[in-house]
Amino acid sequence: MKSIYQKITAILLIGFIVQIILIGAFYRQVVVKRIITEINQQENKRQVILQEAVNAVQKYPLRPERAEKTLSTYSKKYNVSFEVKNTDGELIFSTPSPIKQDNVIMEQGYVKASGKLSYIVYGYFPAKINNIDAGLGQKRIRVIVTVVILLFGALTLYSVYRILANPLRKLSKAINNMNYGNTVVEIPYYSEDEFGLLCRNFEDMGRRLKNSEESQQELVQAISHDIKTPLTSIIGYSKRLVENKVEETKKVEYYNTILRRANDLKNIAEELEDYGSIRQDFKYNKVKVSFKEYIDDIKEEIRKEVEHRGSILNYEGSIDDSVLISLDKMKIKRVFWNIIQNSLKYCDDNCIINITCKVYNKKIKVEICDNGCGVPEEQISRIFDRFYRVDGSRSREKGGTGLGLAICKDIIDKHEGEIGAFNKEKGGLCIWFSIPMAL
Repeated sequence: MKSIYQKITAILLIGFIVQIILIGAFYRQVVVKRIITEINQQENKRQVILQEAVNAVQKYPLRPERAEKTLSTYSKKYNVSFEVKNTDGELIFSTPSPIKQDNVIMEQGYVKASGKLSYIVYGYFPAKINNIDAGLGQKRIRVIVTVVILLFGALTLYSVYRILANPLRKLSKAINNMNYGNTVVEIPYYSEDEFGLLCRNFEDMGRRLKNSEESQQELVQAISHDIKTPLTSIIGYSKRLVENKVEETKKVEYYNTILRRANDLKNIAEELEDYGSIRQDFKYNKVKVSFKEYIDDIKEEIRKEVEHRGSILNYEGSIDDSVLISLDKMKIKRVFWNIIQNSLKYCDDNCIINITCKVYNKKIKVEICDNGCGVPEEQISRIFDRFYRVDGSRSREKGGTGLGLAICKDIIDKHEGEIGAFNKEKGGLCIWFSIPMAL
């Protein structure tokens, strides 16, 4: 039984059958109890009537036939018959029998005279239990009650089936209709119960899947664009070198261009590798270091790349050698590089990048600012989202996967820090992050 509809039906049917059995058992118990009560009442009644008959005969110890009239009255009144016999079994007299002799209960009483047994009074009572139907209702009423119970049970079965199975059927149909490129569905079940909440959550999941699909498509397009641009340069410059069509004075320039483009490809690969670790619990290799020594090494490496691209890097910081910080050196280096490359990519000629480091509220705060055109204020809160691209000057034409700043945010979060951005008053974008100092 694989279908949940079959399981629900089976459970409800079993419950309904058990309900009928319990009702039947209860009904039977009531009937038996009523019968036993009626039997006891009839027994007591027979004993009372028989005792009256014995008392009537007892009044005439020598001529019991004189009690025949009284016993005949009792016979008509109580629908019974009597026989009076002596100790030898001879019939003294009997009353007319108003009942069938094959459907009677016989009771006997004894008449004594002078302390000796003189006569035996036999009473024949109808073997019928009266008033059972009156106590439990007539047969027609019992049938009607049974039919009502069955109908009510069937209605309950149908209602529960619809309540449970109907939303499941609609949800199953929506799942079957979902496929790649068609994940946004609407489930026509709008109740506010748990099933309704499940349907709304499923619709929301479909919309998130749609957004994820669009992001994946955008990622593929961005990667294709970013790989194609440096790869074309590498192929073009290499081909001219192989064909020996380059003057000796320009060969070094060609080699440097090929190296830069190869590094661009490397950066793309590293960015995609870091993307795979976003939201994952990868172990960070954190060590306690002097932040001043760490930033001095990084800024010189960054300065060479920035100046090689015809830009300017300025650094300002007054952090003491004793200030320690726990970090993963390679990951935080990735943060610096991603932000710097982001500035170099979106700034025009004569790009100036300023790095400022300071101690603030037991944290190291770093600001990296450029002199570009900045980001529209309404979009600045989204630049750390995966795959997000700012329109205008920061469009796809500039290249990039849209993952750089998202990776930065994930790394800073893993270091229990904060990251943000703001536009400078005189133009340009500043991206800042802070990391707690080591205790």
